Amino acid sequence: MSTPLRLCLIGYWTSLALWLSALVTAGISATMVFGRLPGISMTLERFGSYAGGEHGGIAAGLVMSDIFFAVDFVQFIAIPLTLLTLALQVTVFGASLRCPANLVRGGCLLAAAALFAGYAILLAPSLNGELRLFWAAAEAGDTSSALRHRELFATGHATAALILKTNLLLVLAGLAASAVAPGPATAPRPQLDTPRLAMTR
Repeated sequence: MSTPLRLCLIGYWTSLALWLSALVTAGISATMVFGRLPGISMTLERFGSYAGGEHGGIAAGLVMSDIFFAVDFVQFIAIPLTLLTLALQVTVFGASLRCPANLVRGGCLLAAAALFAGYAILLAPSLNGELRLFWAAAEAGDTSSALRHRELFATGHATAALILKTNLLLVLAGLAASAVAPGPATAPRPQLDTPRLAMTR
């Protein structure tokens, strides 16, 4: 195996592992944080004038906002690297597109990347905007406005959660297909010429 191919495969598996790790981290963190904090009776001084209750839910949102930002940041790096190194395997190093495993991993990873791009461009800006408007209204004691923004955020959050779960399944499928896909073709070893002495015998 040549050094360029080895580096390409290392980059592919590293970026794919980072991508999957980011999705798993988001899922586990959301399950633990939203599964515990909203049920804890607490009052946040910053939102003391908010009459909508559920300060534990606000605390969970504050925590997960930073986690989701980190997860998205990792995906912004991992996804292009994964697709680039996968494309290099096909275009430069000769991985066959006629192989079913290569078609499956390519299709799954491209679909997951497209979903994330749609989320990042179309959904995430409005979702983050509604969340911050909710925090600002709750902090100011404008309960009716806060509840309205919270409902809008909840609608978008349900879509974001579905995208996260779908992407997790797609990347897992891409990882499984990558594990069984044959490696890129390597150049055959050169045949050694028969020694002249042996030819004269």
